[in-house]
Amino acid sequence: MEPVFDYQVTVVGGDARQIVVADALTGLFRKVVIYGHPQRTVPQTMECSRDCSEALAEAAIIILPIGGMNAEGLVWSYKGEPRIDFSQYLASLRPGTLIVTGSFPERFLKKADSFQLKVLQYADDDEIAILNSIPTAEGALQYAMEELPITIHGSKVVIVGFGRTGISVARVFKALGAEVTVTARRKAALARAKEMACATVLLDSWLDAASKADLIINTVPAVMIHEQIINKLNPATVILDLASAPGGTDFEAAEKRNIKAILVPGLPGLVAPKTAGAILAATVPKLISDYFQAGGGV
Repeated sequence: MEPVFDYQVTVVGGDARQIVVADALTGLFRKVVIYGHPQRTVPQTMECSRDCSEALAEAAIIILPIGGMNAEGLVWSYKGEPRIDFSQYLASLRPGTLIVTGSFPERFLKKADSFQLKVLQYADDDEIAILNSIPTAEGALQYAMEELPITIHGSKVVIVGFGRTGISVARVFKALGAEVTVTARRKAALARAKEMACATVLLDSWLDAASKADLIINTVPAVMIHEQIINKLNPATVILDLASAPGGTDFEAAEKRNIKAILVPGLPGLVAPKTAGAILAATVPKLISDYFQAGGGV
């Protein structure tokens, strides 16, 4: 079958989800190249490169992980291997190259624009984010069951933030009989939590709820669990931070009090890579196709 688009796609870094996405792109594009994954994980329909510069040289489209690039310009690599400094390659990319990723830091967006590169961000796409919240919630439950010395049933769980991820997490823990309290800034979000039979408290007054918690789950990518909160926690409290690195917890303060605080971004790729990859594989190719059909080009 002839490819729909006569371009090379290069997939850089990430976890097993990236391979599933790359596989979905093989029928659309002339060539798919993978960088940042071991050869054994890459299907024969794709080329595995050991050199990032070579992998990017002929790329018209570059796929970065859903976690995107961090503030230092680094991209997650396969299973904790050294991160990839993607920012150093921006200047060498051909003008018009399309970079597809979950999120891209503002200062690098300006650099990309100066090099005439196009950046398509999809982390805020509702279809992806809502479906991704399912394996995220199941992964949070898995970690909680492993780390808590008590059952989820009857445990006191505080969920910080009530967006797409927070809603799914609350639903899973409520279903197992946890006493769930939701804290958020928006009263509309708290109204939804109340409709789900969760206790609610505004984010500027959740200290008392935190002090009684067995488990605190943060979903907000800003420091919400700060030193003042941590100093009031029961030493047995477990914190699961689901936000993108560096998370929303003062991990240094938690360590001083010997409180277990675990940063687990990218849970879908850790606990259910096949399902999470299928979610991205069903949507990322469509986003790229829509980009071209809307007049975008390389």
